[in-house]
Amino acid sequence: MRNASGERATLIFRFFVPYALILLGSLLVGWFAYHKTSALVETETMKSSAAALGQIREALDRRFAEVETIAEQMSSESKIQAFQFVKAPYEDTNPYRLWDLEKTLFDYRMSNHFIVDYYIAYKNSGMFISPRKVYNAKQFYSLQLHYDNLSFEDWYAQLFDTYYYKTYKPGMPVKYEGKPYSVVSYMQSFGTKDSGGVISVLINNKQIQEMLRHIDSEQGGFAYVADQNGNLISQVGLEKEFEDLKALPVKEGFSQIRWNGQRMLITQTTSSYNGWTYVSAQPEAVVLEKANYIKELTLTVFVLALIAGLIFAAFLAYRSSRPVFTMLQLLPLKPGTPRKRPPLGNLMDDIRSSVSALVESHDALNSRLEAQLPLLRNVFFDRLLQGGFTSAEELEGAMEHSRIELGGSILTAAVIQLRGYHAPYNEEMLMELDIVKLDIRDVVSSFELNERISVHLHDLGENKLVLLLHGEDQMAERFMERVRRLLGGLYESLREVSSAGLVIAVGTCQMRWMETYRAYGEAEFLLLHAAWSETDPVQYYDEAEVPVPAYFYPADVEQRLIQLVRSGNKPETARLIEQIKEKNGGTQQVPAVTQRLLAQELCGTLMKCCEPSGSGDMGPNEEVEVVLKASEPALPPSEAIPMLFHALLQLCHKQEERKRSHNDSLAGKLMDYIDKHFQDPDLSLAVLSGEAKNSEAYVSYFFKEQTGMNFSDYLEHVRMEEAKRLLLSSLMPVSEIASRTGYLSLNTFSRAFKRANGISATEYRKDNQAREA
Repeated sequence: MRNASGERATLIFRFFVPYALILLGSLLVGWFAYHKTSALVETETMKSSAAALGQIREALDRRFAEVETIAEQMSSESKIQAFQFVKAPYEDTNPYRLWDLEKTLFDYRMSNHFIVDYYIAYKNSGMFISPRKVYNAKQFYSLQLHYDNLSFEDWYAQLFDTYYYKTYKPGMPVKYEGKPYSVVSYMQSFGTKDSGGVISVLINNKQIQEMLRHIDSEQGGFAYVADQNGNLISQVGLEKEFEDLKALPVKEGFSQIRWNGQRMLITQTTSSYNGWTYVSAQPEAVVLEKANYIKELTLTVFVLALIAGLIFAAFLAYRSSRPVFTMLQLLPLKPGTPRKRPPLGNLMDDIRSSVSALVESHDALNSRLEAQLPLLRNVFFDRLLQGGFTSAEELEGAMEHSRIELGGSILTAAVIQLRGYHAPYNEEMLMELDIVKLDIRDVVSSFELNERISVHLHDLGENKLVLLLHGEDQMAERFMERVRRLLGGLYESLREVSSAGLVIAVGTCQMRWMETYRAYGEAEFLLLHAAWSETDPVQYYDEAEVPVPAYFYPADVEQRLIQLVRSGNKPETARLIEQIKEKNGGTQQVPAVTQRLLAQELCGTLMKCCEPSGSGDMGPNEEVEVVLKASEPALPPSEAIPMLFHALLQLCHKQEERKRSHNDSLAGKLMDYIDKHFQDPDLSLAVLSGEAKNSEAYVSYFFKEQTGMNFSDYLEHVRMEEAKRLLLSSLMPVSEIASRTGYLSLNTFSRAFKRANGISATEYRKDNQAREA
């Protein structure tokens, strides 16, 4: 007879060996897969950093190309070139030419937030000009642009002692128009070295740094952009003592260096456009933190699983051997084949999660690339409307890049202006404008185009949109007739979208896409100078009769003056009046007949300012008397015009006082209403706007302006003060206090009380009772 204990030990061992082999085989396969996946994670981490750096490089290349194109277009402009030989720009006929040049300068900040501003400096005359501003050198450096660590003499010498060609200066702190900036300066000289000038474009360095921070999010890393000479143009993450550092001598792609005592993983890419290098450096321990974490976690799991698996395998072997051993006790048979154990688990779950995260990151990057497409299209349409394309090939390349298809042999532009929205704009008004524009887009996209005309809609910002209408036709009259029918039906569908109404100005038809800017300019001119009415909401440039005055007082200037007087903005009103005086006087005397016409228009302006604005107030008698006196034929216009200007300033002062009094009264009324009705759970901004008889957007803006708090924050503050008073002065339950302070449920009150006071209402009552005791 065999020894029973020896047989059982042998049987258990034979059961145990298959379980242990299956366990070890599964763990070894998982360990092998881990090593491969860990290497893949490390590689993909570095590739992801390189891809992000490449995207930033491509985006900045496009931005820098736009800046260089702008500077080249301005340097070749004849009006800009002509002033390089002028030594006295404010004498003879030069002021008018200077004004004309100033008006032609486009304010690129409206369409390109990458640009802070630009200016043109003339060496011969020391004149500096930019959109809306003309200064001499010292005025410009003291009022407009000032470098923190650079004197006027050094700045002026650097500006004109060197002839610049596509030169970028590194980011430096400056004050521009009184505001602090960090700018990268692009310099482009034009004309001769002795009497030429410099075009300088100020690029917002903070935007460049924000893009670099997307790849420098880890602790201890840095990133920079260096030009072809190794000079750092912009950087993030470098300490002050390294700001003047030259570009690191690293190779293209991936490399490693030791920096400040730690190993750094370096990713470098070089721009094919300008030869600049883009470098990202991150600590190796930080970059590979996830990979090392996976390695430690897997090793720990492997050891624990091996120990637990062996114990579990021994238990299964013992359990499986019991019935067999019982049979062996009954029958003298050899042990049979053991059954296979069920699987212990899947060791690949963590790795699968990591791979899934990489896939999701890849999809997110693709989504971000697609999200940039609307921005590219907006830039394309802005350039098209401003005449920024100089050749058909350039236009076709831009269309392909923006994925836009524009066809047809004839086209025109129509500008839609929404009524009822005027500057200054606040956040609520802009939000309401966006909603109306979305509705207009829906109407245009769903409108049935049965006139064989294609339509593209582009947002011009604020309260304007432009329609590009194009199709196939050889006759301009026939095409414009189809446009009239189309816009007539479209207007009927659109006027239901805007409660305040809208007008549409249409330019003439053009035969080339590069001439789109002409039709757009005609439509904009028509908006400013045409006489609009409810009966004639759609007007065409080739049909409108726009009188051209012999003096300077266009409709937009009059409207601006009326708005300033009614709003009580006395400094801006005085400044605009001085501009009108300068434009209609100066070195040349305006004829008496022209002055008489101007005086008559100013009389009309003063009467418009006195018109009731919906509050029930009639115009002041003093201003009416001034109008009657200025209208007398015996009074010379040279006396009438100053009298009218003075009356406008006086009326502006009265409006300022009336507005201040009205604002104080309305603010007190709103806060009194809240103090009396805060117990009402239905108290909202809509209820408050009804009490004030104004829109919700205006009441929200007005309340924040007068109190410094949002309506919801102020209401919660009032309710919390009353809740704390009741908690300290009464023994009523917290639920009843919640009801008395305007909360519908105890949970909502409890969350609000803890958010506002840091502790719960019950704890607040107990703490105060304990202090009193």
